[in-house]
Amino acid sequence: MYYIKRYNEGILVKCEFSELLIKTGIKSYLNNLCMDSLSTFDGRKKAITKLLSHRNNVPIYINKDTFVYPTKSLREYDMFFINYHEVLSYKKIDRYNTLFIFKNLEELVVEVSVKKITKQHERIELVYQHIDNII
Repeated sequence: MYYIKRYNEGILVKCEFSELLIKTGIKSYLNNLCMDSLSTFDGRKKAITKLLSHRNNVPIYINKDTFVYPTKSLREYDMFFINYHEVLSYKKIDRYNTLFIFKNLEELVVEVSVKKITKQHERIELVYQHIDNII
């Protein structure tokens, strides 16, 4: 999965070779993914919030291939959840927009500052450092 975004009647899940339109909410979809690992979205969010001492726009660890982070508040319609593992690179377009390049070289422009994305990637690296220390 590359990213998830809200769509007219549900969500759009962009994968390498497909786009899935699912009639559910983002949080519900992510909760179902977390349940595959015997956890919940809220449980993962609470754990990462405590670990990072950060409450807003918390990245969510799903499994070894999926670690998503929000570009905006979950309440905002034009927010995305980006999968950290599928981002090849990202770069600043202007003060308010960032270009993501995914592993298949597909591009996506999102209204979010590159500073915020860099911070999200740093947070994810901190979580991985924590996971490496407990294993």
